[in-house]
Amino acid sequence: MIASLKALQRPANAYAAGDVLDCGEYKLRLKVNARARRISLRIDARTGEAVVTAPRPRSLPDAVDFARSRHDWILQHRRDQGAPQPFAPGMTIHIKGHAVTLAEKAGVITARPLQSEDGSWQLVTSGDEKLFARRIERYLRQQALKALQTETDRYAAMLNVSGVKISLFDARGRWGSCTPSRKTIRYSWRVILAPPKVLEYLVAHECAHLRHPDHSDRFWNEVTAMFGDYKPARKWLKTEGNTLFKYSS
Repeated sequence: MIASLKALQRPANAYAAGDVLDCGEYKLRLKVNARARRISLRIDARTGEAVVTAPRPRSLPDAVDFARSRHDWILQHRRDQGAPQPFAPGMTIHIKGHAVTLAEKAGVITARPLQSEDGSWQLVTSGDEKLFARRIERYLRQQALKALQTETDRYAAMLNVSGVKISLFDARGRWGSCTPSRKTIRYSWRVILAPPKVLEYLVAHECAHLRHPDHSDRFWNEVTAMFGDYKPARKWLKTEGNTLFKYSS
């Protein structure tokens, strides 16, 4: 471990965005994001890499020092995260805050929800392991598109903006992006698995960028005016968002 940490001790000008440092038990990827307010650290749910982000290139040495100080945290979170699990019968997931159990039903090609007599919900489809998982993800993406479009139209209307086009992507640590000049917003489909208020916050956040393409005080004031107290939802994405990547197709 000492040798691994020594590998991080380089001259300041030796670090560059995109570098991947071998820390022995894990790899550390360096990123620069001019929109970031501070140094941040996360675990990439797909690759298992630790990713440290600095607001500017000259801050990369400080970012590496910060990651080094969080060595034990990185190891613990990588252990807790585990490998992504394919959607499979018997698994319980949450869709817009509702617990839904995945189940196999012969002959059902397009996944659909079914309510049991006790009021619980199942999401049923058929197919072998890979096909079952793909059909479940397809349903979730469809639900995400509907929910996100509805919320986008609602929040955009608060800004007197119409005709906003949305699309989905499978983000790695980024939940959305907005291009104000084109009135387009991209969202991670996985937020359909998050609590409803988290999804709404994400939409309010990205819609606010239609008016403020930065993270200035004016931007956050806009988010607050539309959504209210955004801090709990924002914190959820930062601390629990990685759990949305424990599923795969």
